[in-house]
Amino acid sequence: MMIVVRICVAGAALLASTAAVSSTQPDAAKGDFCARLAMNSGIDKPAAPDGRTAWTANAMNFGQRFLIGGSAATGVGVKPIEPANVAEYKRLDDMCMMKGKGAICRLVGPVTFKFNWKGRENLVPMAHGERATVEVVGTKTSCRTEAAL
Repeated sequence: MMIVVRICVAGAALLASTAAVSSTQPDAAKGDFCARLAMNSGIDKPAAPDGRTAWTANAMNFGQRFLIGGSAATGVGVKPIEPANVAEYKRLDDMCMMKGKGAICRLVGPVTFKFNWKGRENLVPMAHGERATVEVVGTKTSCRTEAAL
């Protein structure tokens, strides 16, 4: 299952592109889904005071939205860890749902999260017991790591 949210902004004929920011993987990110998702997607994330990662990122920067124009598409979805049975596919059915002009994924591992961001598909595995909420609204995507089960 894959949900794609496409946002287009009218403007000049030029489409500005941005480079992904590379980062190294800290040891703390191994058990933190949103930290791994940010690193795999090239998103800077702030440190969370409670030890859980929470971030919001915009698929288009200021110049792309207002000065030059552009478009962005963000896709979210889930797929099971193989080998999977029918019960596992049913468990994943309602993890990602449309919400207004966007989508929300309430993730509970084990699962592989599919995240299309700035033209790249990122597959990020989630371990058994890990939980997170990923929400796409317009051009903004938010991720919040929840307490593990």
